[in-house]
Amino acid sequence: MEYQIYKHLSSCEQLYAGDAPGCVLPPTAIIESPYQFAFVAMPMWGARLSIRKFDSIRQVFNFIRSTLTGLALLHRHRIAHRDIHETNILVNWYCGDAPHQSCAQRLSKHNRSPAAAYALFDFDMSLQLPLETNLEHCRRPALEAFTGKETYHPADVYQGETHYNPFAFDVACLGNLYLYHFAEAIPSVPLLVPLFAKMTTHIIDDRYSAQEALTFFSEIEAASSPEILDCVVLLKPDFDPLDDPDLYWSRLDPEHQASWQSHKPPQRSWITRLLRWLTSTETGYWTITSLRRTLHI
Repeated sequence: MEYQIYKHLSSCEQLYAGDAPGCVLPPTAIIESPYQFAFVAMPMWGARLSIRKFDSIRQVFNFIRSTLTGLALLHRHRIAHRDIHETNILVNWYCGDAPHQSCAQRLSKHNRSPAAAYALFDFDMSLQLPLETNLEHCRRPALEAFTGKETYHPADVYQGETHYNPFAFDVACLGNLYLYHFAEAIPSVPLLVPLFAKMTTHIIDDRYSAQEALTFFSEIEAASSPEILDCVVLLKPDFDPLDDPDLYWSRLDPEHQASWQSHKPPQRSWITRLLRWLTSTETGYWTITSLRRTLHI
């Protein structure tokens, strides 16, 4: 599947028009062999993101715009990434030296420049479906949800579900990555709260698609003044907001809370909490999954 995805991306002209405007890293060449493998040559971008060292809203926005654009493009081509994580996002800057202070300083300088761009890559866990696949109603076996790094996985299959939507799952993973890194940016840009909420809500049918999230974010960015973009932010990565929306929702003033109440994820129902408790052990998980599969619920 990874080979097929790289072949498909290599035919996507948008990815080669300039400095990866699609924010997905395409191959520079695919070298076939007479054996059951091929060599894929990639642009020399860097993996040392240092997201926690972003120090302005402008840098945060640049990262969000790049990664949302990349995910929306993948989903338009019906490619579910299925391994959203910092280690699978590159920056268009490379330092061949061993990690040291001067290298980190040059990376920070690059991240502050207008030339900085970020791209999704690494498709060994990815899945490409037919173009006629409906993004909203796509269903795959729930066990596939445990593919890739679990750091930012939502709880979409923690209640014994038999199927899941890999595209909605991708969006929640990226939203959780934003929540982990960028909760400290909320006081400067309150509208990040409804964006993050709609990307990560446990009500999957209410979750934004990647394109919807990108459209909403573009409106936020367009409405942000240069003074807002230049605001200094001290990022403090924290997993707690991923489990408790109230922790980041409370950062909104009462007026914004009232205005965006429709975007706030509801409390999990007692049935959801019960199922999650029952599936917290391996035996419980397989028992509930088997029951739900038998009863088609």
